[in-house]
Amino acid sequence: MMLKPQYAILRFAKYKGPEIGHIEAHNERTKEKYASNPDVDTSRSHLNYHLVPPERKYPAEQIAEAKCRIRKDSIRVVETLVTASPEFFKGKKKAEIREFFEEAVRFIEKHQSKDTIISAVVHMDEKTPHMHLSFVPLTADGRLSAKDIVGNKKKLIWWQDEFWKHMVKKWPDLER
Repeated sequence: MMLKPQYAILRFAKYKGPEIGHIEAHNERTKEKYASNPDVDTSRSHLNYHLVPPERKYPAEQIAEAKCRIRKDSIRVVETLVTASPEFFKGKKKAEIREFFEEAVRFIEKHQSKDTIISAVVHMDEKTPHMHLSFVPLTADGRLSAKDIVGNKKKLIWWQDEFWKHMVKKWPDLER
């Protein structure tokens, strides 16, 4: 029987304003119902866990502490979705799934300061396990610049390539 290819998946979304509160409510599971996402099975939400628990609300305090210039259209939060093909998780124990996401956090921390990470939460209450890791796009020199971090198409391809190279060391079956 031919197995389907298994992919490590890393996606970025950038947020500027009021939608950040909605992202926070979804990621942190603070709502009772998820009409916008019928895949959320709240009876399984107790299985979700944080690898980086949020110590404060999404991003205002970190931006204030950085004392950086903010424009009205500044990206304030970058949300990273980390997952893999559903087949990758089949038959894996909870500890093995956790190890996958812990390794993904280590990868992101190699390229983005740990201090900028607001939250990393693993959702086990939807069809496929996945992690939402949110960070404030602060550069090493203290500027708010998602463009410098996530960048253009070329930089996104770099992130994808590097993520795969990092993850394939432990899980050689993963494909790019």
